[in-house]
Amino acid sequence: MMRRLRLTGVCIVAALVLSAIVVASAAAEAPEYGRCEKAPKVGKKYTGKYDNAACTPPKTELEKKAVEKGEGKFEWHAGVVKVKQMSKGGKGILEEAGKYAVGCESETSSGEYSGPKQVKHLIVKFKKCEAPGLVCTSEGHEKGELETRSLEGRVVWENEKLHKTALDLFPEGGGGFIEFNCGGTLTVAVRGSILVPVAADKMSTTVTLKYVGKKGVQKLQDYEEGGVKIKDVLEANFAGAGFVQASQSITSTVTNEEKLELNAYE
Repeated sequence: MMRRLRLTGVCIVAALVLSAIVVASAAAEAPEYGRCEKAPKVGKKYTGKYDNAACTPPKTELEKKAVEKGEGKFEWHAGVVKVKQMSKGGKGILEEAGKYAVGCESETSSGEYSGPKQVKHLIVKFKKCEAPGLVCTSEGHEKGELETRSLEGRVVWENEKLHKTALDLFPEGGGGFIEFNCGGTLTVAVRGSILVPVAADKMSTTVTLKYVGKKGVQKLQDYEEGGVKIKDVLEANFAGAGFVQASQSITSTVTNEEKLELNAYE
């Protein structure tokens, strides 16, 4: 008889946030994290390349004229000044394509940037992880607690033509996302990578990441690179039965130390 494990929420890869060391790299280009800030003045005139608070192409004639004159009120700065970040997630679920599902009640994470396109050292922790008659626990942790290995990620194009962006998350240095045991009878291992859409072109101290999937099928399963679509999926192995495609559903709020933006035009 197939056993279906349902916990009231999990995110094997939790949300990520926006905080990092400023890296002024000439090679960097959209999409990239950074800050759209007021441009300096010469006399009474601004000297920025943009005339809106998102540092995106001009939308009005007034903005266009200011940019053409080099008198935009805003300037784009790639990278992030303050590195610390935090996230909190609610209920969710991890499901494989076959018969199993597993999750936790809540999630928190912390990490940092390594540049305008990358994040690193992302550790995700979960609490109240349980299944009917079973408690799921990572080795060396309190009962019901799970913790991922260190994760990293990079921003990519979901659709370059439409300027839609995403974050690609995967284990740092290779290996798996997480391994744990439920009730001493069920082993679970997760590997691969996962994509989550990220809203672009808006300065904010918070961002909401929504992972959407069902029965092993993630809503977002590929990204674009050089005009080519690249498959990007998560896999899970329950009870040693072999790795199969898996999906994750959770909503997590990421909080930054400062206002940041993922710019899809710069």
